[in-house]
Amino acid sequence: MTPERLRPHLESWLASGGPGRTFVVHLDGPWSGAEQLLVGDQYVDVHVCPSELAVREELTRPRPDGRSVVLLSPAEVQGADLLARIAKRRVLRLHAWDAVQHVFGVRQIDPLLLGEKWMAEALVESAPAGGYERTAAQGLDADRAWRALMRHRYAIETDAGLPGLLYWCGSPDTSRLLGRSEDERAAATRRLTSMIDGAAPVLALAETGKGDQALALGLVIRVLVDGPPGEARATARTLLSVMLGGWVFDERDARAWAQASEEQVQELLGRDAPAGQAALQAADGGVAALHAEPLVGVSDLLAAGLRARLGELGAVLARRRAGDAQPGEIERAAERVRSHRLDEHRGLATMVTRLVRWLQNEAPDPADFRAAAAAHAGDESYADWARTALRAATGEPALDEELRALVAEADERRRQQDVAFAALLAKFVGHAAPGGPVLGVEEVLERIVAPLAEQRPVLFLVLDGMSHRVASELTEDVVARGWIELRPSEQSTRTLVLSALPSVTAYSRTSLLSGTLVKGNAPDEVKAFAAHVGLGAVSKRGGAPLLFHKGSLKDPHGGLASDLRSEVAGDRRIVGAVINAIDDHLARNDQLAAPWSATYVPLLRLLLDEARNAGRLVILASDHGHVLDRGGAARNGGPDHGERYRRATDPAGDGEQLVEGTRVLVPEGRCVLAVDENVRYAPRKHGYHGGGSPQEVLAPLLVFAPGLAEGLNGWAETPYDPPAWWTSDVEAEQQPPSVAASAAPIAREEPTGQLTLGDETPPASDPGATEPAWIVQLISAETFVTQLAAASRSRVSEERIVAILAALDAAGGKLLHEALARRVGIPPLRLTGTLAMMRQLLNVDGYPVLSVDEDTGDVALDVALLREQFGLGASS
Repeated sequence: MTPERLRPHLESWLASGGPGRTFVVHLDGPWSGAEQLLVGDQYVDVHVCPSELAVREELTRPRPDGRSVVLLSPAEVQGADLLARIAKRRVLRLHAWDAVQHVFGVRQIDPLLLGEKWMAEALVESAPAGGYERTAAQGLDADRAWRALMRHRYAIETDAGLPGLLYWCGSPDTSRLLGRSEDERAAATRRLTSMIDGAAPVLALAETGKGDQALALGLVIRVLVDGPPGEARATARTLLSVMLGGWVFDERDARAWAQASEEQVQELLGRDAPAGQAALQAADGGVAALHAEPLVGVSDLLAAGLRARLGELGAVLARRRAGDAQPGEIERAAERVRSHRLDEHRGLATMVTRLVRWLQNEAPDPADFRAAAAAHAGDESYADWARTALRAATGEPALDEELRALVAEADERRRQQDVAFAALLAKFVGHAAPGGPVLGVEEVLERIVAPLAEQRPVLFLVLDGMSHRVASELTEDVVARGWIELRPSEQSTRTLVLSALPSVTAYSRTSLLSGTLVKGNAPDEVKAFAAHVGLGAVSKRGGAPLLFHKGSLKDPHGGLASDLRSEVAGDRRIVGAVINAIDDHLARNDQLAAPWSATYVPLLRLLLDEARNAGRLVILASDHGHVLDRGGAARNGGPDHGERYRRATDPAGDGEQLVEGTRVLVPEGRCVLAVDENVRYAPRKHGYHGGGSPQEVLAPLLVFAPGLAEGLNGWAETPYDPPAWWTSDVEAEQQPPSVAASAAPIAREEPTGQLTLGDETPPASDPGATEPAWIVQLISAETFVTQLAAASRSRVSEERIVAILAALDAAGGKLLHEALARRVGIPPLRLTGTLAMMRQLLNVDGYPVLSVDEDTGDVALDVALLREQFGLGASS
C-alpha cells in the first residue's frame, strides 16, 4: 500500500461527501506512507489498525478538527455497529481500474486494458497531481493510456518518435523503465516497438546499460544497412546482435535508427558543434568495435566515411597519373566527397575536378599579346585559383601525395604559359600606345571611371596587388551579395588592363591614380587624383574627386571613418579609396590561406554596403597583381633590384624576361623581370610582385551595380562566364545551345563610340535548333497559363522559362547553379531570383518539380513530375 495508490481513491471518495468521515481500507501488505496524506487541498490522517479492536479504538477517538481519517486494516471488520459508523458502511478495497477512471476523468475503460492489472496500478502510481490530461472523451482507450503511462512513468514522449527515444536513451530517465519488473518492461517494450520503427534495437541497447551510445551507434548502423554485402558486413551485423543482447538484425528497424541518428547529429552540428563532434568521435569508436572499417565509405556523415572517400579520390588520381583511370571516374569520386555532410573538403573535391578538366583541355597558343592576356583573365586565372586551393593538405597521406603531383603538373603548364606570355609582353611594350584594346593602368580614369561617373555616382576602389585569381574569387562573393557585374555593351570579356613596368606600387598605383605613367607615392596620388582633368570634367556637383588612403579609411573605434562614410553618402561624384589588404597579406611569411571575399576584407564589405545605400556604382580596380611564394631560392639581383625585377646588367636567364620601352619606368627604360614563380631577388615572404608574369602585370578591372542595373548607356549586365571546365559545362563551351539566345537575354546597346575596349560580340544563336516537345506543350497547358497569370507581379518571361527548362532537360535534369547561369546567359543574381519565381510557378501544390539544393548548388528538374502536374501525359 503506497500513498500513490491510495490518493486517487481518496480523491474520488472525498468528492462524493463532506469532511470528517472515516474510511476503513483493506490493507494488503505494509503501509509505506506517513500518518498524514495531502489529498487535493486537505490533509487526511492515516492509521494502521492491525485488528478489529484497533479499528474500534480509533473510532472512539475524538476528531475536533473535523479532519477525515483512513484506517488501514488487514482484519475482516464485520461488526454491524462498526460498519454503521464508517463511510460507505463497508471495508473498502482498492480496485486499480476504479482509480484509473478517476485520474483520467472517464467513465469507461477499454476492455482490452482490463486484463493488464499491472498497468492499472502503474497508471495510478504515476498519476500527476490533479490527474492526467483531460479530454472530452468519456472512455479511456489503449492508445491514450499508453501515451500517458510512457510520459509520466518512464519520461518517454512517444509523439517525438525515434528521435525522442534516442534522446531518452542518453538520459538518466532510462532507469524509470529498466528498474521495473520484467513483465512491465516486456509490455512497455512491446508497445514501443509497435508504435515506433527502430525502437527495438535502441531499447535493446538501453537494456545493456549502453543507452548513452544510441546516437553514435546509430551513425554506424548506416554502414551495416547500406554497406556492400559480404563477410565484413555479416561480421559487423553479428557483433551488433551480440552487443544488443541477442537482437536479431532487422533492416527496417536498423534503417530507421540510422536515419534518426543522422538527422539528430546533423542538427547538433549546427546548433551545438562540440556535442555533434563528440557524437562523431564516439561513432568512430563504434566502427572499430564492430570491425566495420571496410564499410564506412557509404556513410554521408561519419568522419571515417569522409576519410574513406578521400582515400578513394586519391586512388583514382593515382590511376589517372598511371593512365588507367576510366572516363568520369574522378568526377564520381569527387562527387562522393562533396556529397558527404561534413563539408570540410567539399571545396577541395570541386577544385580537383576543375583542375583535372583544365589539364585535359589542350593548352591554347595565343597569337598575340591581347589574346594571351584574354586567355589569362578568362581561363588561366581560374586555374591559378584551383591550384592554389589544392595546396592545402587533407591529412590523408595517399590523397595528399596525389594532390602534390596534380598541382605540380598544373604548375608546369602554367610556367610554360607564363614564359610564352612574357615573350609576347616584351614585344608588346616595345611599341605599346594608348587607346588600344588593352588599357594601360594610366588610362583607367579617363576611359572607364570618367564616362561612368558622368552617368552615375562612382566609388572607385583600388585593391593594391589584386590579381585576376583574386578578382575571380572576389567577384563570386560580391555577386552573391546582390551586386551585378557590368561590362561595356559590345564587350563580352573582362576589360584588360596592363600595369606599368616593373609591376610595383610606386610605378603602377601612382600611374593608375594620376592618369599618366609616373613614379610617386601616396601623397602624390591624392593630389593627382583630385586634379585629374577627365574626372574633374564630370564632377560639377559635390566637389573635386577625393581619394582616401589606407590610414584614413578606418575609425579607431571600428568601422569606416566618419568622413569617408559622409563622402560616399554625399553628392561628390567620384570618391576613391585604396585598400592595402592584399599587399599587407603578401608582406608576411603567412601560413594562412586567405579566402578572398568581402568577409575576409572587412573594409571592402563596409564600403560595398555604403555604396549600395548611396546607390553608387563600384569600380574595383588594381594597380598590379602578385604571385605567391612557391619555395624557390632567392637569386642575386645585383645592386639595384626589387622582389621580382632587376637591372639589365646581365642577360635574362631561365625564368626571366628582358623588357624595354616607354612603359618601363626604371631609369634606364629597360629591366629584367622574373617570370617563373620560383624566381625572386628578395627575402622570402608570402608573395611578391614586380615581375613579368600575367598574374603580376595584368590588373583586373571590375564594374558593379547595386542590384539590377538598367538604363546605363554603353554598359550591360554580365552573364556568369567562367570557363566551361570550371562549371563542368563542357557542352556549353563546345556548342552553345540555341536556348541561350532565346532566353530574353540581357539587351545589349548598340556601340556608341564612347568606349572602344574590345572587338568581341556575343555568339550568334543557332536558328535551326528547337525546344523539346514537352516544353511546347507546357507553355499552352491550362494549368501553366493559370499559374503564369497568377504570378503576374513577379513575371518571368516565357522565353527565359523555355531557356532554363531546355538547358536542364538537355543536361539530364540537373545542373549546378553556375553552369545553368552560363548556359542561359543570365547573371547569377538574376538567375537566383528567376529560379525562385519559377519554383512558385511550376511547383503546383508544393510538389518539387523544380528544386534548388542550397548546400550543393544543384538545380534539379523532375520532368516526369512536371508532366503529371500539368497534365502533359507520359513521355513517349
